[in-house]
Amino acid sequence: MVIVSQVPIAISKAYSPGHITGFFSTQDQSDARLNFNFQGSLGAGFSIDRGIVSTVRVFQSSNKNYEIKLNGFSDCELKVSKYVTEYYLRLIQKPVLITVDHESNLPIGYGLGSSGSAALSLSYALNDALSTNLSKIQAAQVAHQADIVCNTGRGTVVSEYVGGLELRVSIGGPGVCQIEKTELTSQWFAVILCLEPIETNLFLSKYLKGSKYQILNELGKQMLLQLRQSKSVDKFMDLSYEFASQCRLTEGKCKEPLMQLQSEGFKSSIALFGHTLFTLIQKNNLHKVIEILKQYDDKLIVCGIDNLGARLLKNVG
Repeated sequence: MVIVSQVPIAISKAYSPGHITGFFSTQDQSDARLNFNFQGSLGAGFSIDRGIVSTVRVFQSSNKNYEIKLNGFSDCELKVSKYVTEYYLRLIQKPVLITVDHESNLPIGYGLGSSGSAALSLSYALNDALSTNLSKIQAAQVAHQADIVCNTGRGTVVSEYVGGLELRVSIGGPGVCQIEKTELTSQWFAVILCLEPIETNLFLSKYLKGSKYQILNELGKQMLLQLRQSKSVDKFMDLSYEFASQCRLTEGKCKEPLMQLQSEGFKSSIALFGHTLFTLIQKNNLHKVIEILKQYDDKLIVCGIDNLGARLLKNVG
C-alpha cells in the first residue's frame, strides 16, 4: 500500500454515550426478517454521559485499507468497528486509507454498551468523512446491523441513538423501533461498580438458545408493560433487579455490594451483561452510596445521564 499524502483529505469526529440495559426481550431468531432493521429487542435502559469518541482520518492511497486503534492500541478485538469500516469502504469507489481512533472512557466488557457506542460513533464519523451522504438514521442503522451481526447487542445502538431513559416498545433498529423516552434531570446520577467483564456474545448465544429463553423473554415483555404505566426510576430499578435475578447474575460477584446497598435502602441491579452493579440515585444520596461502594477495589464510576444520544462533533482539529 502506498499513501499518496501524509496529510488527511478529511477528518471527522463523533461521540456516542454508553448504555446500561435493565431488562429486554427479543424475538425468536428463526422468525427474524432478513432485513436487520426489523431485528432487535424490546426492553428498557438508560444512556450515561461516558462513552466513546471516534475520530476518522481519510488519506489518499493506492488501494483501500484501514487501521483501527482503541485508546492508542491497535491489537484489540474490535469486531464491530471492522464491520462498520468495511461496510463504508464498499460504498466508495476511490482508494483511500482510513485511520480510526476510538477514545473510550468506558471499561470494555462490563455491560456498558461499548460495542454499540464504538459502532455508532464510528458510523457517524465515517459517513461524514467519506461524504457517503447517508441520513443520520441510515448511519445509525449501519451500526445496529454491525451490533447484531457481531452478536454484541440487539438494542444497544437504538438506545444510544436516542439517549435518556428509554423504553423500546417495538422491535427494530433506528427509525423502525418505537421508543418512549424520558429525560432525567441533572439531579440524577448513575453509580456503577465494575467487578468483572462478561463476553456479551457468549452470554447472548447462551440466552438465545438456553432452556430459559421463553421464560426470560415473556418476563421481559411483561416488565415492559408494567414500566410503561409508571415510567418511574424506582419501578425501572425494581424490574431490572428482578430480571437480573432470573438471569442468576445477582448470585455472583455482585451479591455482597448489592446486599449492602439494599440494606441501606438503595435499589440496585446488574448491567446486562457484566458483573457490574449499578444504581440510579439523586444527588442528595450520592455521597452515601459512594461511601458504601468505595471499599471494593474495583472500577467505581460516577456519572450523569446522557439525554442527547449519539452525535457528530464539530470543530475537529
